[in-house]
Parts: sequence; C-alpha cells; structure tokens
Amino acid sequence: MKELEELRRQIDSIDEKIVELLAQRMRIVSQVGNVKRRLNQPLTDEKREEQVRLRWMSLAQKNGLPETMVDSLLNLIFLYSKIFEINPSFLKKVVVVGYGGMAKSLVSLFKLSSHEVIVTGRDPYKAEKLAKEFGYAYMDPAQASRWGEFVILALPPSGVLSDFVKGVFPHFSGKVVMDISSSKQAVYGYLEKASSEHGFSYVSVHPLFGPYLYPVGEKIAVIPSKTTKDVDEVIEFWRNCGLVPVKTTLEAHEKAMALVQVLPHFYMLGLSRSLEKLRKEFDVDFTQFETTNFREIYKVVKRVNELKSVILEIQEMNPFSREVRKAGMGELENLFHELDGEKK
Repeated sequence: MKELEELRRQIDSIDEKIVELLAQRMRIVSQVGNVKRRLNQPLTDEKREEQVRLRWMSLAQKNGLPETMVDSLLNLIFLYSKIFEINPSFLKKVVVVGYGGMAKSLVSLFKLSSHEVIVTGRDPYKAEKLAKEFGYAYMDPAQASRWGEFVILALPPSGVLSDFVKGVFPHFSGKVVMDISSSKQAVYGYLEKASSEHGFSYVSVHPLFGPYLYPVGEKIAVIPSKTTKDVDEVIEFWRNCGLVPVKTTLEAHEKAMALVQVLPHFYMLGLSRSLEKLRKEFDVDFTQFETTNFREIYKVVKRVNELKSVILEIQEMNPFSREVRKAGMGELENLFHELDGEKK
C-alpha cells in the first residue's frame, strides 16, 4: 500500500505541474490574442497549428506516447487557446431571435466575448430557457428589439418570412439586423426591402459551421446589402466574437454553397440510401467491418441524416442546386463507365 500511495503522490505532483503549465500557456495565449487583434489577424492560424501539431507528434514518438492521445489533447488545447485569445475591442447589445441549435451556438459565443445578450422568440418559454442556460434574460420581441443594437435572426427561412418577424419590423428601426440562413434566395431580397421600408441596416451572414457550443475559430460569411451602413463594424463584431469573417456577395455565396453544401449533401444522401439498400440485398451488417476511413465517412452520413430537413431545405432553395446535382451525376456516370471499362 505504501508503494501505491507513493506512486499516487508522484502523479499528484505531476498533475499539479501540468495544470500550472497549462495556466501559464493560456496567459501567454491571451497576450497572443491581443497582438493578433492589433495586427488584424484571425484567431485561427492553420499554418502555425500544423507546425505545433508536427512538433507534438515528434515529441510523442520520442517519449513513447500514442500519437492519438497527444492529438486529442492538442485539439482541446487549440480549442481553449482560441477561447483565451478572445478579447473584444468593443461590446454590443445583442438580441438573438430564436432558440434552436444555431441560436444556442451563437449565444455560447457571445457569452465568451462578454456581449450583453437578450434571447427572444415566438415561444417565451423556450427563449427564456435558452437565455437562463447562459445567464442571460428574456424579453418580448418588441421590447428586446428596441433595447438591442444588433438583432440576429437565428431562424430558418420560413421563420424569417413569418408574420411573427414581420410584426417586429417597426421596432428594428436604427438597428443592425442579420439573418443566418444557409440559402439566401428567399430571405435576402425580402429583408433588404424591409430594411429600406423600416429604416434598419441589413447585413446577411452565414455561420459556416454546425450547431455546436463555442465555435471559436470557425468562419462566417458576411454579405452586405444595399442598406448596410457599416459592414466593417459587423466584420469587427464577428472577429471580436472569435470567428473569421469572410466578406462576399450574394451570388458568390450561393455558388459557393452549391459546391460545399448542395453537392456533398446530395452525395451523402445517395450514399446513405445505397448503403441501406445494399445492406438488405447482401444481408450483411457492414458496420462490423468498418475501416478507419469508412468510419469517418459514415459519421458524416449519419450527421446528414440527423439534419435531413435542413439539408433538403438547402437543396430546394439554393438557385444552383439543379445545376450542381446534374454535374455531380454526370461525373458519377463518367466514373462508372471508366471503372467498368477497366474491368473489361
């Protein structure tokens, strides 16, 4: 027992040093964040992260540690380093309209960056529940809109186009209003017209990430409209929140989303259906034979199925959907014939 206790004391001593060193690392990281902000640099530096990762892998091999263990630890350190780098140069009164997954993701981000936040929506109970989860408050939509400076419509297109939001338009006067829709075809022109009629500044944004907490270091597309008064202020706001703003146009955004959302989702939905159909025909449980690569692919397939309603909405609303699906089918058919020819 004495030997075991002594070994545990050694572990406790090492653990204490690890925590102290992590705290020291994060204090330096905070200073790095200040320098990056002064130099107008994004939080995420992929080249630097790759350099650090390679160095850690080398140290892991040298010290006989599994690379997977070190890689997992490093991912956590990268995540929390970005959180510690956040040090906003200004704070805003932010109104989040909505209480779904993306609303929660954005509220978690605003919490990190110390903005004042009110959560509101059609259902007061759900809005107040989300607000309390992060120590914020609920107000009714009209009151919240009058209070805030930035209004984030964290709603699907159908929600943005609803009579509920239309009824709040008069209270948006003088505010900066943003939607977060993936596909802008239905909402962009509608909100641009409404902003002109009701005197608010409209900027369309698209968080280029899914509904998870504290998405520090991710990208967000920023699309100015004819009524946008100060797009640089909006860009700086999102940068202060720990995101990487990408300023673009409506057409460029829709074309890009056709390539990075519509086409991959189309393939993933087709793969999901094919796997299920062939599983039954072959009478085999393929999940027992997963390779490493297939396991990662299948995670994406399952994620796509979990978000199927949103994904089908994107397929329907993106103006370039049919064009990219047709091109994708054409290339699959070409590949089929190439492979079939090789067999012959």
